[in-house]
Formats: sequence, structure tokens, C-alpha cells
Amino acid sequence: MDEIILGRKYEELKTLIDLLENRQYQSSKCRAQNYYTIGTGYAVLADVLQSSWDERVGLQVKFYKKSQYEEGFSELSDDLRSRVYTNLANALFSQGRLFEAVREYDRAMAIFNNPLAYFHKGRALLEVASSLYDKDHAVYFQKEAYPILKYVFECKKDLFDADHLESIEAATPYAQFVSHFDQHFASICEEFPHMSLVKGATGKSNKERLYKQWCLENTLFINDLNEITAEPAAAQDVMGLPNVRYSINPLVGVTESLWLSGGFSEIKHQYAHARFTYYEAIKSKYAHREISHYANNDLFLVSSLDYCIYRRDIEQIKVSFRLLYSCFDKLAVLLFKYLDPGSAARVYFSNVWYDNKKVKQNFLNSDNPYLLALYWLSREINDDEAEGHDHWMDSNAAKLADIRNKLEHGGFRVVIDDLYKITNAFDRELAEAKYAEILTRIDANNKILKGGVPKAEQKKIREEIKSDQSLIDGKNSLKGYPLIITDKELRDQTLRLMSKVRYAIMYTSLAIHFEEEKLDDSGIIIPFETPLYRN
Repeated sequence: MDEIILGRKYEELKTLIDLLENRQYQSSKCRAQNYYTIGTGYAVLADVLQSSWDERVGLQVKFYKKSQYEEGFSELSDDLRSRVYTNLANALFSQGRLFEAVREYDRAMAIFNNPLAYFHKGRALLEVASSLYDKDHAVYFQKEAYPILKYVFECKKDLFDADHLESIEAATPYAQFVSHFDQHFASICEEFPHMSLVKGATGKSNKERLYKQWCLENTLFINDLNEITAEPAAAQDVMGLPNVRYSINPLVGVTESLWLSGGFSEIKHQYAHARFTYYEAIKSKYAHREISHYANNDLFLVSSLDYCIYRRDIEQIKVSFRLLYSCFDKLAVLLFKYLDPGSAARVYFSNVWYDNKKVKQNFLNSDNPYLLALYWLSREINDDEAEGHDHWMDSNAAKLADIRNKLEHGGFRVVIDDLYKITNAFDRELAEAKYAEILTRIDANNKILKGGVPKAEQKKIREEIKSDQSLIDGKNSLKGYPLIITDKELRDQTLRLMSKVRYAIMYTSLAIHFEEEKLDDSGIIIPFETPLYRN
């Protein structure tokens, strides 16, 4: 592939990618490496595309994530895993998903001294700083970038090969940034001290302090600072919408005029409630030992013999999952009313971007990086069953959608992780052996019929085939019902969903700020500061 890439032989590269996508591997490690190679191929093809909204831009992210999802990913060398993280971060950066990119750079740097990850993380931090509406927060992102880029430029000859060194030396704006900080570092630090010295919202009780610390450590506050620190200074959900400017309309009252900020506050509150409900569940006494809640007393249930869990903490996590998933559609409606108020179409987070299955022209013409980020994030949230599997740029999207669908409309059973894995493997092995035995018997009976037998025996053989086929049909009729998921996977998937919702809320805040700054101030406008509600 390297020769094809260096020779810019794009048609040959497409052919090679098709070949690799159809290649089958028994080894999970080999699949992880193959997905990385495919992702790298799509990254090269994406570089020559005219639009960041192009369908093909997402394919590199899709395959880098598929590589990470493989169990064999952990068997790859530290160097290779670091490259997967770095390349995924670069791809997310190109999609405007700057916060997610920074997180992937951190993962790359944590396992291998990858100089490219250092440089690109510094670049991403400065890009975030330039787009934040809170200029004090922006300085802290610059402070975070400074030591990283200083290290890169001071040690560049030791860190990079000749080709990469040339690119680093051409990055003069970043070198100038380092030089500026070198000159003014003392005064900057005096005005913007270290985060640990900044007073934060630590909480009024020990319970609240523990909850806030958990949120900080898991990067769950709707606060851009939580991307770069777990200090109490970031322990508030501060990101919101700008003060609103409204043209005079005698038909719209003050309360109605606050629809945008009010809708955003509703979503923030729903996210915060889902976050705490999840926390309360995983930290409750019910999650750590088998204790019955009095609400379940005298509730007579059948044991399904699969270690199914009927517990209060599990139901709380289900509630959290539902609340989080519904935030996406609420964000979509909010964006739709803000960007395209004249339409009355049914809106989902996944379809707000399209007109007749093509990305709307106003998005294609937009220079708003956070609308682009929201678009690509929407491609990882399956909320429209009509869309084909290839539409989603994260193979985990189908799993999230399946959980949501079965929670709302079908059978959904949560089982004990360790015990279920042991017994299910044994049961599945027995079932597969019996299934193969029945198929062999059906095949043998069909061959007997074709070979010619007396009519009396034909009837008996056909009845045997029919009986065996009914066993297979009975098994197939239960396929996917119920959806069985372990308690560990439910917790992991809910936390993953929570992170995506948080990013969607933050990107929405920054996208609307970006749009508001572009508005024309001509005409009669009454300034109106949005009133704040505080518990």
C-alpha cells in the first residue's frame, strides 16, 4: 500500500481497499490490523476530496474504530496501536470533532512516545482555543498546548524523520505561538494560574463531592475545561447559548422568545438527570451485593435460567439510557427550528441534515466547524431503522440502536456477566452441535428421496424432514428475542452513549455561538439578556 500511496495511484488504492474489505481473518489481531490498513487507505482518499461533508470522509473513522473494537487490538504493538489512535484523532479533527480528537491523541501518547500525536494534539488544542466563546477558557487551552508544542519544536530533530521534520519546520504559526508564550509566560500564568489554584464548585456535602469527582474523572461535565483537567474548576455544566438578539415581533411574547435557550436548558437538565441516575445506580448498595428492594417484595417472577438480573440499579441504568438517547432527537428539533424554522418535517438527529437524502446546500456552504462535527456525530447514532447498515460510521451504532429498540418495544434481559458467559458458551456449543446434526439428517433424507424409495417410506421420510425443519424454524423464530445483554455491557454502553450526548450538547452550544456571531446587526433589534435559573 505504501508504494501506491506515494505514487498517488488512487484507482489502484480503491481496488486494494475493496480487496482488503472482502478479506476474511480468523484471528482478531489480524482483523484489527486489516481494519487499520483499510482506514489508512480511506484517509489518503479523503485528503483529495473537495468537501468535508463527503460520505467518504467518514469511512476512515469507521475502520479505525472497527480496529479498536476487535479483542485482538490489545495484541498489536504499542507503536501500531498508537498510530491507530493518532490516525483516528486526525480523522476526527478533519470532521470538526475537536474534543474527541484530543481524547484520542491522549490515548496515543499514553501508550507510545509518538511525536506526531504530540504535535497534532497541540494543534487541536489551539484550534479549540480559537473557537471558544469564553476567552478565559481559551487561554487555558493555549496553556495546555504550550508545553507540548515547545517540546516538539525544541526536540524536533531527535523526534522526526526527514519527511516529517520538513512538515514541522513549515508549521511556522505554531512555532510563533511557542515564541510568544516564551516571552509572556510569567504574566500569563499570573493572570491565569494553574487550574488547581482556581476556586471551583467542589460540592456542599461529601456525597456531592464524590459525585462531582466521578463526573470530572469520566469527563462528563458540559464544560470544555473538563477536556483538559479534572480539577474542581471544571465541575460545573457551564456551557450554554449566547445572549439572544430578537427582532421586534408584537406576536411573540417574552416567554416564547426564549424558546431556544429554554429548549437547550431542558436538554442539559435531562442529560444531568440521566448522568446522576446512572451514577446513583452504579454506586448503590444494590449494585454491589444481592439486596432486594421493598418494591420487589411479593413480586413473583419466573427464573429464565440465564442468570437474569431483576434489580433496582439495573432499572435505573435503563432509565438513564432512555433519557440519554432521547436527547439526540431534542437537539435535532432545536437545531432544525433554529436553522430552518419554516419546515414542519419530522426530525431525527440523523435526518436533520438531509433533503431527499442529500446533505442540504446550506450545510455544504457552511464554514461552521461544529455543525460539521454534529453531522458526523449523527452518523454514529442509529435512530432511523429505515437507513441501511452502511449509513452508520460506527459499527457500535447498531448495538446502541438495538438496545434502545428492545428497551422500548421488545424483549430485553440483563444477565450477570461472568456466569452468563460461562453457561452461554456451553449451551451455544451444544445447540450448534445439535443444529449441525439436524441439518445433516435433513440432507441425508433429501438424498434418499432423490435416490428413489417406495411411496410408503417416502411419506415417513418427508414427515421426518418436516419435523426436523420445524425444529429449525422454532429456533429461528426466537432469533433476537429477547435481546440478552450482560450487566457490564449495559453499563459500558450507557457510559459510551453519555459521552456522545455530552459532545453533541457541547458542539450544539458552540455551533449556535458561531452562527450568532455571523448575524447582521442591521435593523431594529432589542438586546435581551437571557435570565438564568439556578437551583
